[in-house]
Amino acid sequence: MAISRSLRGGLLWGPRAYEPKTPWRPGPALLAGVAIVGLSILGVVLTLGSGTVSRMPDSAQLPRGTTQLAVLGIWQAATIVLTVAASAMFGGRIVDVLALGRPPGAPLVYLKGVLLLGLLQIGVSIVQQSLIKQDMYADLRPFVQLFGEHRMVALLVVGVGAPLSEELLFRGFLLSALARSRIGFWPGALITTGLWTALHVGYSTAGIAEVYLIGLFLSWLLWRTGSLRVPIFCHALYNSLIVLVLWYVPLPAG
Repeated sequence: MAISRSLRGGLLWGPRAYEPKTPWRPGPALLAGVAIVGLSILGVVLTLGSGTVSRMPDSAQLPRGTTQLAVLGIWQAATIVLTVAASAMFGGRIVDVLALGRPPGAPLVYLKGVLLLGLLQIGVSIVQQSLIKQDMYADLRPFVQLFGEHRMVALLVVGVGAPLSEELLFRGFLLSALARSRIGFWPGALITTGLWTALHVGYSTAGIAEVYLIGLFLSWLLWRTGSLRVPIFCHALYNSLIVLVLWYVPLPAG
């Protein structure tokens, strides 16, 4: 018996809704991803000068203040533009390649995704507090330094630019190419989540593990709903809440 279309994309029941629709093969897509990252870094260098950035943009490693926000913002904007352009190559349809269609069950599915992400974060925090004997706030302190006097710009860069650029490139463009190959969705998700986690080099071991776990959860949201809009929304809300909390809640001394 045919399953109702309205049941597809349910977070906890029904068949998974994600179907990769891309003309890209895994190898060329990975090379294109490297080119997108490289060209985005080149865009930063050409815009701000060669002394501004010496490695992959990472909020825990770059210089402080306005320059850091500018580097991140330019990299994010270039990544978004290049990823969208690559998705349109070889006859690809951007909405299909990046899985940007409206998810079934919207807007309720967004709320469910956020609630599940919140539960995941609570569980991770409990485990970290119980088992890991280190400064649990070490990965957050650089963000406080990042905000400086430009809080709204920081909110735009961290809360909007980062989720858009990262989700479009990794769980949109790259994952679609890997998922349609022989390895399938979940091995592809493991690879793309690892690549995404590499952007956060400089975090503590616990922080890297947390980022990777959240990345897998965002991949699961894509797999269940069939729409990258849900991971983008959850990622954006997660980042934005971190920014807002750090505005008003002082961190304990390290």
